[in-house]
Amino acid sequence: MTAKEQPVIERALVIHILGVISALEHRSITIEEAETLWFCREVTTLLQRKAIRHEIVHILQLGRELRQIEKLIPHAVPKSLHDMRTLATNWLISNDTKIVATVWQ
Repeated sequence: MTAKEQPVIERALVIHILGVISALEHRSITIEEAETLWFCREVTTLLQRKAIRHEIVHILQLGRELRQIEKLIPHAVPKSLHDMRTLATNWLISNDTKIVATVWQ
């Protein structure tokens, strides 16, 4: 990944992460499915190695905590998802690189 490609790839990642958060909020997918997609150690480790911004990795790390929150304080899951959505949305607003071509080449 080049320095020019990184902001576009990061933006695409955050958009995809928002989709997973939305699906969780609407109970379209389970936390286990979200862990398979994004919220797992392997993904956060890989993205850290690829020098993806800390703010994005942090959102994924919060997602990794959802299963524990669900077990210990199930009524706190919606707030956790809301907080994750807010972080992701704010990141998109402050990093407004436009995606003008496919990023999956």
